[in-house]
Amino acid sequence: MIKEHYKADLWLLLATFFWGVTFVTVKDAMGYASPLAFLGARFLLAGVLLLPFCWRAFARLGRRGWRDGVILGAFLFGGFAFQTAGLVHTTATRSAFITGLAVVLVPVFSIAMLKKPVDRWLVLGALLASGGLYFLSRPAGGGFNRGDLLTALCAVCFAVEIILVEIYTKRHRPMDLVMAQIVTTVGLCGALAWAVETPRLQLTPGLWLDLFVTSVLATVGALAIQFTWQRRTDAARAAVIYTMEPLFAALFAFLVAGERMNGAGWLGAGLILVGMLASELSKQ
Repeated sequence: MIKEHYKADLWLLLATFFWGVTFVTVKDAMGYASPLAFLGARFLLAGVLLLPFCWRAFARLGRRGWRDGVILGAFLFGGFAFQTAGLVHTTATRSAFITGLAVVLVPVFSIAMLKKPVDRWLVLGALLASGGLYFLSRPAGGGFNRGDLLTALCAVCFAVEIILVEIYTKRHRPMDLVMAQIVTTVGLCGALAWAVETPRLQLTPGLWLDLFVTSVLATVGALAIQFTWQRRTDAARAAVIYTMEPLFAALFAFLVAGERMNGAGWLGAGLILVGMLASELSKQ
């Protein structure tokens, strides 16, 4: 029989694969929808699917819980909004590796936000990731375009959101906060879509497939896997598995969309990946 922690690793690897393939599916969706319209539809569908399991969250959170949930949701919205808009202008592969910088930024921001000490692995991870971003953004690596900048802002938002999750989940049930984040994200998409873009949502079979992958598999399915199986393995193993996300994205982008990077780009991506691993070691 497969040992419990190996089984957990395989499930978490599947969740990471779901996250990885979303970069290609979101980029594809930009052919049928505007960024905030798609993002709103994606999280609205996820919220409807999660509602039967989390409906008590609306009463259980209270004023303080909703305040914390809205703050989390604002940063979650910022991360996905910048990432989705960035995919209009950059490739899925580059987006995945630049988004991965959030892993490096988390321990960096934790020094200021959580008063955590500086760790040698953290310094190494930050230096490697910075070098990787340099090679990825050089003209020889493809240059740093508008989409890359938006994706870098996405990484900052996700890093802050991850730290706030660590703080707020000590006060509230995790799934209650998930529902508050979803409600906030959908609300912000609806409020801002008309102000910053011309909303567009062509409900073609292609877009429905993209919504299925991002909402059902990468949001509801991945959350269910993470909450069920992460506690059955140790944090270090889970952290290493999660760093596979940009590699899955790059592989899927190559197989499905034919995306390729040159040598300088892959050197940068590799340094970012090693920096992510080093930064994860800093948390152990």
